[in-house]
Amino acid sequence: MSSFAKSQFVKDLKDKDNVGSPFLVKFSAVATDKNGKPYMNVVLMDRTGEVEARIWEDANKYVGQVVRDAFVYVEGRSQSYQGRKQIVISKIQILREDQVDPKQFVAEGTLDAEDLYSQLLGFVDSMKDPYYKALAEIVFKDDADIADRVKRAPAAKSVHHAYKTGLLEHVVSISGILANLSDHYGKYLDRDLLLLGGFFHDIGKIWELTYDRTVDYTTEGKLIGHLVMGVEMVEKKINLLDAQPGRLPAPFPEEKRLLVKHLILAHHGLLEYGSPKRPKCLEALIVHYIDDLDSKVNAIKNFIEQDQNPGRWTGLNKMYERFFFKPDWAMEGQKTPQE
Repeated sequence: MSSFAKSQFVKDLKDKDNVGSPFLVKFSAVATDKNGKPYMNVVLMDRTGEVEARIWEDANKYVGQVVRDAFVYVEGRSQSYQGRKQIVISKIQILREDQVDPKQFVAEGTLDAEDLYSQLLGFVDSMKDPYYKALAEIVFKDDADIADRVKRAPAAKSVHHAYKTGLLEHVVSISGILANLSDHYGKYLDRDLLLLGGFFHDIGKIWELTYDRTVDYTTEGKLIGHLVMGVEMVEKKINLLDAQPGRLPAPFPEEKRLLVKHLILAHHGLLEYGSPKRPKCLEALIVHYIDDLDSKVNAIKNFIEQDQNPGRWTGLNKMYERFFFKPDWAMEGQKTPQE
């Protein structure tokens, strides 16, 4: 049993609340104020969100201790600063992992990973093309390490599905949409190629990101990136398929190999968004738009859910440069100004 039970959560902190609770450190750095005095800028997190914090006194004392992935017990006061919550820390104590319950500090999705993975395998089993299906199977059925990583990985560091199992939730969501669009457009789309685009477009993120505690980029992620890592995985798995006698009807067709790679490389849509290639087939175009749509729906839904402004309108979303209307599902437990 943990000796520092989690009693306060980030999402519940209000202006002027006294704070006394353990947190996980996501980020820390020493800066100087306008008078040249050092202070520590810290981002604290738990499973409900994250909050900025400041250590104004004896900041240099904590260098090398208050670091990313460290558990800390914080005493201080919550305040509103430039429209955001912030904790002014008066006391901070480094904790051992056996003094806390780690599950209280890592954000998780609301959907079960095993159930989501079963849905993913259901899409794989529905595929008809022997080459595309074998490629999906060698990744998701034959590779236990990939299966484990996919069940745990977030889909991003912060923007969308940025929580444990977020990548799998995102992949299953867009796979369902892609399958429906294939039915809608009929002969103009290759359903199995579409599904592979949904499966593999972000597969490189299982190696691009670290996610045992806080989410950050690996060295490989910083230097190579998930698009190239995904293409490298596809090439490796196709070579493995070709090396297994009887696994495929014939050598993996070169055109199919190129199309799968193209869907991964083009899924950001535009060169300025990091795609080495813009979509040049209908399947790549659709994967790009559905990926973008699902990402935005998740990000905006989470923003609306976490907003603490009273009434029907959120605070300003800086990424989208607008306020969002809060529908009935976001108003539970709130009262509108007219009530």
